[in-house]
Amino acid sequence: MKPPRQRFLDFVRRAPAAEPIVSPFLPKPELLEATLRSLHLPLGHDPVENEIRLARALHYEPMFMIDSSEQMFPPEPGGEASLIQNEAGIYRLIARCQQVGERQAAIHQHYHTWRERIGEEGVIVIGHPLVTWLNGKIKQEDMFFLEADYPQAYRACVQAIIEASLLVFEIAIQEGIDFMSEGGYGLEMVSPGWYERYDLDYIPRLAAFTHARGGLFWYHNCGKSRELIRRGYFNRLGADVIETISPPPEGNNDLREARQMLDRSICTKGNLSLILLRDGSVEEVEKATRQMVQAVKGSAHIYSTADAVFGETPVENFVAFLRTAREEAEKLV
Repeated sequence: MKPPRQRFLDFVRRAPAAEPIVSPFLPKPELLEATLRSLHLPLGHDPVENEIRLARALHYEPMFMIDSSEQMFPPEPGGEASLIQNEAGIYRLIARCQQVGERQAAIHQHYHTWRERIGEEGVIVIGHPLVTWLNGKIKQEDMFFLEADYPQAYRACVQAIIEASLLVFEIAIQEGIDFMSEGGYGLEMVSPGWYERYDLDYIPRLAAFTHARGGLFWYHNCGKSRELIRRGYFNRLGADVIETISPPPEGNNDLREARQMLDRSICTKGNLSLILLRDGSVEEVEKATRQMVQAVKGSAHIYSTADAVFGETPVENFVAFLRTAREEAEKLV
């Protein structure tokens, strides 16, 4: 059998005879530990090693998301500055973007170390640069206020973060990181007009840059994205993988409907409800997992969850999801 990383990449790239992929989204360390204990498996202090051990035991393909923000903006002496609230803060962030090139050796080493650490046991996804959120250096709601009050500075900062992200992407691809990525918002946060003005402008640029260097691009949107999918916006992003097609209550998507509207070249990932996984019975989890598998029958889909799996999720529910997804997916092969 091929190692997990190769199985995952083969599936996304549509390699002949590629096997179905089961990959929960970033289960919390405490859940990994509890599951290992319940299965009477060795438990270590390293969450990465713990997930690799659990993935082997339960036959799933793990994905690891690693930092990009600190590679662009390492902590400043004396601690991280407070969140940006004005034009002067925006221009300070632009200046920091322009210094990223000075850190290329350290950035190479960071991603090289991660690739060696994971090896062939899973795929690595680079953390989202969160361009319009100014890399998380502002409050989310302040995106709209800063754009309205300081439009020239805000848009210059967006462009500066894009350029800094592309430099980090190039290094990460060279060091064998499997997916470049970006995250976006649903209509609980932004309007269609905002999405058209920003996301549909810069995310395809990130994806095209990645593809030109032989990489794969991953897009994360765990919000209310049904209307964005209906309008065809997700088909214009250039993403190889799109997650999480969140169902109610986390999002507002029907997976079967969404999959029919999404381009067949896109590999989707998701979408078991985290609330159901945490609060439902084993039987309810198994039923919902079977329904998920059937909803995407005939399409490229990675069986996963609607976002990062809660640490308080019952072990029996987590295991039921993984085992049922694997059993049902392999029936379709």
